Formats: sequence, C-alpha cells, structure tokens
Amino acid sequence: MNQSTEEPQVRVSSTPNPDAYMFRVNETLIPTGTREYIRGDDPSSSPLAERILPLDGVELILIAPRFITVRKDPEHAWTPLSDIITQQLKTFLQSGEMAIIESMAAIDPQKRSEIELRIIALLDEEVRPAIAQDGGDVVFHGFDNGTVKLQLIGACGTCPSSTATLHYGIENLLREEIPEVECIEQV
Repeated sequence: MNQSTEEPQVRVSSTPNPDAYMFRVNETLIPTGTREYIRGDDPSSSPLAERILPLDGVELILIAPRFITVRKDPEHAWTPLSDIITQQLKTFLQSGEMAIIESMAAIDPQKRSEIELRIIALLDEEVRPAIAQDGGDVVFHGFDNGTVKLQLIGACGTCPSSTATLHYGIENLLREEIPEVECIEQV
C-alpha cells in the first residue's frame, strides 16, 4: 500500500499584529509573489480565498508560496476562528485545487528605470523575506523624484509596527544602498 492518506500539515503562528495569524503549509500554494484579498473584494480568481474570506470575522487573506496570513476583525477572538481556518485550509489542500487561477500580469522590466530595478531587487532580496517571516509582504508602486511608493500588505498592513518598519527599516536600507532614494511614502 503506497497510497498516502496523510493529512496536510498546517502550523499556526502569531505575528507582530495581534489581529493576524500565519498558517504555514508544507505544499506550494503559488509559485512566487503574494496575492491579497480583502473582505468586499471579488475572490473568484482564488478558490482558496473563496473558502477563507467569507468566514465570520475574517477581514483579509494574503496568499504566499508556503503560507497564508489571515487578519481578523478586532471584535472576533482567534478561538475558534483559527481552528476553522486550519480545517478549511486542510480541506482545500486535499482538494488539489490551485490557490490562484489567474496569472498576475507583471510590469515589463524594460519599462522600469535602472533605479526602480535596483529598488525592486533590494526589496526582493533583503526586505520581502524578512517581512514574510511576520506574515506580510511589501508591494512596490513606483519611484518618483526621490520618493519610493510602497504598500505593506498581509499582517503588516495594519500592524502597530508598520510605520517603524517602513521608515526605520526599509527607508534606511534603501537610502543607504541607493543614494537617489530620499524617502518612502506608504500607499
């Protein structure tokens, strides 16, 4: 008997944001990047978001390659919500469905300036892995006259530490490595 009847593994962990938990899985949900859905969005491009977002108390789901971050509204407790999310995630993993069914259109790198490409590379190499550890991600929205426009998403979107992360962490790193960067603006 070589058939595996092993149940998918889901590890739940807290984040610096008390209203967001990470649900780590041992399977790949999406190949790269992240995708965020907020209550009120149309989740039809994601069978996984369609399962999680309608749950009572859920405000947001961030789907990353090996985890999801779920943010709840402050009025709801994590118990029993985290157990319900865990079960929904396990059921989803057993279904064999894809987490995202649409391809995300990327901006052609040839349409980016040299400075933008350097900023994106630094974000991808240094910043995004660190922020992913806390259940979030950072989205680059552009560079204009010394200002980098970024958006923190997932657990980081409403985290009490997000301003410090942006200005004392990311801004200092970008200014140190890329002299053309003067400041960061949160989008």
